[in-house]
Amino acid sequence: HLPTKSWALPGRVQSKPEAPGTCAVAVALSQTMLSVALVLGIAICAPPPTVVNLAAAGAAGAAGALAVYPFDSIKTRLQSETAQKSYGGSGVRAALSLVRSEGLLSLYSGLGVQLTGVVPEKSIKLFVHDQSAPLLGEALSGALAGLCQVVATNPLEIVKVRLQLSSNPDSPLGVLQRLGAASNPLVLYTGAAACAARDSLFSAILFPVYASARTMLAEGDMHMTGALLSLTAGMLAAAPAAYLTTPADVVKTRLQEEREEPADLRDGAAAVVGANGATRGLASGGGGAPSARP
Repeated sequence: HLPTKSWALPGRVQSKPEAPGTCAVAVALSQTMLSVALVLGIAICAPPPTVVNLAAAGAAGAAGALAVYPFDSIKTRLQSETAQKSYGGSGVRAALSLVRSEGLLSLYSGLGVQLTGVVPEKSIKLFVHDQSAPLLGEALSGALAGLCQVVATNPLEIVKVRLQLSSNPDSPLGVLQRLGAASNPLVLYTGAAACAARDSLFSAILFPVYASARTMLAEGDMHMTGALLSLTAGMLAAAPAAYLTTPADVVKTRLQEEREEPADLRDGAAAVVGANGATRGLASGGGGAPSARP
């Protein structure tokens, strides 16, 4: 287990808040070293296939999150309530404004939270899918896996979203304190219905499309093999899955960002559509980062 935040020593006064993204970079480096250690351990000890699959999923998820996280940060900004006023729906404008006003590392705010949640999130998802696929098939088992992973995904998402939308240096602990998570843990499941809708639909699309794409690319005229086969099939499956689940993702972001009054799923969707129209509002950030999705 890797720590995602630093704790101040008793009696020590911190004169300056930590810059956004600094902790995230440290966690990213630690996660990279952990991935290397896992690979070496697998090569030496030859553990059971389940352990190999979970370790590979964690390492792959961490690498994917690290690679596309800046796009995920921009996507979240575009989906927020002030996006249309500030950026006019333009990802380029949002990126330039964010870097100019808050610095390059602001694009990695909340990365530590994302990396910390990769292993439990992927473990739940793959375990449920692998156990239920023989009975339910790829689509239904994927939907069930996506639904079950919300237990781990939603608490991480609400903290990550608030860190990504914060214009001031912040930490996961600070977000949890303002949420009042210690006295009311259920607050971490704000927006869980929208998160469940997003994750279940995403996995219901991802798994069957990935399996079909692998078969088509391997047996067709292209005869792909190895890493290229997995990469291409993954891209073909993840891109439409991410885009088609964007409406639920927009509503989830609106429900999880800091608000004066809490709102439910219906109110969140109505607010998005009412302010920006169904097509423009629910597709905000649709060109975001599919690999950063659960």
